[in-house]
Amino acid sequence: MNVMSNAKKAGLFALYLLFAILFSLFFMVPLWQIFVGAFSTLPDILGGFRIVPRQVAWNWPRLLEVAIHPSLPRMFWNTIFYSMAAVPCIFFSSLAAFGLARFRAPGLGLVFGVILSTLMLPFTITMIPRFMMFSSYGWLNTAWVFYIPQLSGHAMMIFLLRQFMRNIPKELDDAAKVDGAGYWRLYWSIIMPISKPALATTFIFTFIGAWNDFMGPLLFLSTNDKFPLSLGIVTLRHTMGNYIIEWNVILLAVLIATLPLLGVFFFFQRYIIKGVVMSGIKG
Repeated sequence: MNVMSNAKKAGLFALYLLFAILFSLFFMVPLWQIFVGAFSTLPDILGGFRIVPRQVAWNWPRLLEVAIHPSLPRMFWNTIFYSMAAVPCIFFSSLAAFGLARFRAPGLGLVFGVILSTLMLPFTITMIPRFMMFSSYGWLNTAWVFYIPQLSGHAMMIFLLRQFMRNIPKELDDAAKVDGAGYWRLYWSIIMPISKPALATTFIFTFIGAWNDFMGPLLFLSTNDKFPLSLGIVTLRHTMGNYIIEWNVILLAVLIATLPLLGVFFFFQRYIIKGVVMSGIKG
């Protein structure tokens, strides 16, 4: 009986492992294609999918031209600056999550439901009202268009942080009140340090989303000196001067823009996994 049970467990483990490998390949193949395309010749790229480059294009003058392109450092700085809007987003999301998770009052469940319902509104519905509002305030082509909306938090981040904070024992609140701590002290000195895994998870999700944002900069920014990498790479192909688009050079710029995200993800990977697991322990 034990032999059959062990064989069944081994079979399930092998099945899960196979599924995990196939699932990983589904996400890794596009990244690998970016790497392959960056060092392939243009005919090879236009020829279709390849696992490895048929002929490596060590076109150092063009590659160096992209690496030291005068607009690339500025686009990097703009991307980092706009992506740091994740900081106020997570701060205000954690405040909302703290109130929803630690307080008991009539109507809190309804408020939480209304917050979650905003997830059903796609950006395409709100982009015209946002554009009109930002235009009337004179915020177009400024960083305010990325920071001001984050002051209301984000529904998904509020949900994740609320789920995590609900798992923190209520006895900590009582002990803090006995010691004379107010709500702000309870939030900042007790709940926030315990919530570091969830905070790291939500920060990385928000940061990556802001880093990859394309529609926002496309709508709200109008001058090249304000463009982030997501929009600047598209305009880079128009500065090459030829009628033929050098996709290998474009893919090299995409690779340069992707590497920081990969580094951030792998550095915070354990926090992301722990935060997601702990956020889903109970509803």
